[in-house]
Amino acid sequence: MDRTWLLLTWLLLLCGVVQGNQESINQKYHDVCSGMYSKEDFNGKVDPYISFTLEELSLADEDDDGEGVSVAVFDFQDYEHIGVRLPNGEIQYICDDYALDLGLCEDSSEGQFIIQETAIDPFTSKEHKLTSQILTFTQQELGTNDKVYSINKTGYYCVTTSSFISSSSKFKATVNFRNAYGQLDASEAYKMPIYAFLAVAYAVCTLVYSWLCWKHRHELLPLQRYILVFCIFLTADTIFVWMYYIIENQKGNSSVALHVYMVFISIFSAGKMTFTLLLALLISLGYGIVYPKLDRTLLRRCQIFAIFTFAVCVAFLVQKYSQNSESLSNLILITAIPLVLCLFAFYYLTLSSMNKTMTYLREQNQVVKLNMYRKLIILCYISLFILFLGLLISTFAYVGMDTVDMIEQYWKTEFLITDTWPSFVYFLVFVIFAFFWRPTSTSYLLACSHQLPTDMENVSEFDLDDINSLSDEALPNREPRNDYQEHDHNMDIDLASDFEEVPSVNANTNANNDVLFDVDYDRDAKNDRSTT
Repeated sequence: MDRTWLLLTWLLLLCGVVQGNQESINQKYHDVCSGMYSKEDFNGKVDPYISFTLEELSLADEDDDGEGVSVAVFDFQDYEHIGVRLPNGEIQYICDDYALDLGLCEDSSEGQFIIQETAIDPFTSKEHKLTSQILTFTQQELGTNDKVYSINKTGYYCVTTSSFISSSSKFKATVNFRNAYGQLDASEAYKMPIYAFLAVAYAVCTLVYSWLCWKHRHELLPLQRYILVFCIFLTADTIFVWMYYIIENQKGNSSVALHVYMVFISIFSAGKMTFTLLLALLISLGYGIVYPKLDRTLLRRCQIFAIFTFAVCVAFLVQKYSQNSESLSNLILITAIPLVLCLFAFYYLTLSSMNKTMTYLREQNQVVKLNMYRKLIILCYISLFILFLGLLISTFAYVGMDTVDMIEQYWKTEFLITDTWPSFVYFLVFVIFAFFWRPTSTSYLLACSHQLPTDMENVSEFDLDDINSLSDEALPNREPRNDYQEHDHNMDIDLASDFEEVPSVNANTNANNDVLFDVDYDRDAKNDRSTT
């Protein structure tokens, strides 16, 4: 009997990896694979195994041979040992009457897959023997089969079933890939300790940044409040993801409550991405550093666009989880295309705004602030370089492997490429960014003042209107100083000393100083002339 469907199965295995511990198979999708750890490599309470549970079976007359469903459980390295190639080039997979007549199998194996002890590797054309046991059986009664495949070594294991002649024949079964440590899939096992570490790291960073905000609570910028809220949000998001993997490891992935929790985490992830893009856009516009406040209309537009992007992202994630992962429907494009457009718009607006802000700072000779933005640009480029470097390293790591070895090893490192590496890069970038914009005793003065260039002919006037308009907000508990009304000259000095000790006003006459802050230079000059 010609069973050419198995050839297509191996092609599908090259692209798919199980995303959960218990997987359903049926007459349409009759194979599934997953990585498995041995108890020696990843210790736990039980011995790892693979079990097969038949839930539904309805066979047409041409498929009802009294044997039911044929099942094979095997290590992927041994896939070429299943079936026998006939002289005409076709492959005989099942031990039926035709195979018995040719002497390809014994009567005791009728209805089961044909297993060869020695086979030819199609990629290397070398002959080799079985590396692991292959379990094959037939099942017609509903329930869990008594035969269980024990995992003695770490590897990539597959379960496949026979196909039917009639399209009216149907069955449904569940394959349980049970690892020693719990119900979590082997490709995600290391995510539990990794996200536990990230949760602790984010919590420590949040505590440190909160302490800095409390220490300099009278000089906080609105941008620094945003960063503090985002630190708390990132800590909560990482803890929720960590708890998701712990719950899935204990309860499995078949719970409805767990799927609801997955949607909840998706909403958090959408918020994380949207808030990151919004924060980057606000900083590129100069919010909190170049300008104390942005135009209200401009700020409202940024917030509305961020809310729209968040809604599109949530819709995309909900549709992704609600749609069958095996479905080839193009309905996912309904939300995917708007999401891609929103992300592209955010990137374009951020980069263009960053260039305009840096051009303005360069024209105004704002060296300190310009250096801060240069550091931010360099940080963005370095983060992108590290991300691509990780992809290149992972790619070259598989170059020397043949196809079978690559499939055998990929599931072990998949989480590093798709999840862990980007998460660690994001964490490092955010920590460095928060350090650049950390609260200090001079941060509020930096946001509200103009810096004097070294060239005295291009000295910019320092405008106290910015500080006066925000002083009530930033310093609500400060008592007014009596000497403000007596001496204008001393007023400027005292205002600067509220943040940090600054150079004397008389030092402005020295053109060799690198970085100075103008404290009402014109008014002091007029007072000096009137005195003389």
